[in-house]
Amino acid sequence: MKTLLYICILMTLFDVFLLVYAWTLPLFPQEWRDKVNSDTGSLSARTNNDALTGILIILVTAVTCSLWAVAFYIDALVPGLSIPW
Repeated sequence: MKTLLYICILMTLFDVFLLVYAWTLPLFPQEWRDKVNSDTGSLSARTNNDALTGILIILVTAVTCSLWAVAFYIDALVPGLSIPW
């Protein structure tokens, strides 16, 4: 159970990192942003950074929320498997 809790915490930290990165993208130099967003139809992180960052934030947030839901479900409803807070 502790392992699931640690995984939830690590995924939450990664999600926060992605959100901070997305919020600070406009602070990067314009020529670098034009270089990494040169091909908007591509799925390569080198040529379509903004779109892939958004997709990754959505997926990581969904997985993180699901992990927390499972952790709280186990803590609340499964006898004998509570999280040792």
